[in-house]
Amino acid sequence: MSLATYDQGTNYYEETGNGEPLILIHGVGLDHHMWEKQVKGLSKQYRVICYDMLGHGGSDHPPGPYSLSNYVAQLAGLLQHLQIDTCHLVGFSMGGMVAQAFALEFPKKIKTLTILNAVANRTAEQRNAILLRVEEVKQSGAVSTIEPAIQRWFNPDFLATNESFVNGIRQRLQTNNPHSYLAAYTLFATADQELWPKLSTIKLPTLIITGEQDVGSTPEMSQCMHQQIEQSELLIFPNMRHMLPAEDANSLNQAIDRFIKKNAVPAVR
Repeated sequence: MSLATYDQGTNYYEETGNGEPLILIHGVGLDHHMWEKQVKGLSKQYRVICYDMLGHGGSDHPPGPYSLSNYVAQLAGLLQHLQIDTCHLVGFSMGGMVAQAFALEFPKKIKTLTILNAVANRTAEQRNAILLRVEEVKQSGAVSTIEPAIQRWFNPDFLATNESFVNGIRQRLQTNNPHSYLAAYTLFATADQELWPKLSTIKLPTLIITGEQDVGSTPEMSQCMHQQIEQSELLIFPNMRHMLPAEDANSLNQAIDRFIKKNAVPAVR
């Protein structure tokens, strides 16, 4: 267990391996445990750091509302604590929003940016659907939304053969602090509107990935981000839904590693 304090609170984080720093940001309602297959695979070559976002897991749970700037400050505080000047940054789902916001605020701290299964520029229909879920959480708590989320996130074959992993995700969702979760989920439902007009100003090597069958973070959204971010690559994983880091970890790890190596700065001679 590792804790890092910064001016707004305390971060829980774990780090494994040596090499260039690779920071992993989880999705809303989850925590650093979702990255276990990335830690195992990528820590052979990188210093892999995963942490619990504000309002999640072992990090601080201040009262809401939350803003993207709160999450940017949290990550900046973690990098300062770890004395990391530059890193490779990977954000999943809501973590992808945080990664985008951090890239906009601190571009010189990022060597490569990977936006994984993230939303962008929701349509009116998509926005209404998630705002209805926010209202459901407000009225009844998150319990009724958990099983539908798991069915959206995983392929049936994975659900049938990876009961232990899926139960870990289910337990995380069931045990979230309800006030923190509502604050984070409310931000997740609206933050794409804040980010979308600014995406074209990101001038970093960026890898944008989603699953072909991800109904929340759709291929169309990733295509839109790809069109906005000049130095970006787009990768759509066939037959995958939302929890790509779990379902096709080896291929994802290889894609991240390949992209980092492709964009490595040549040594000065």
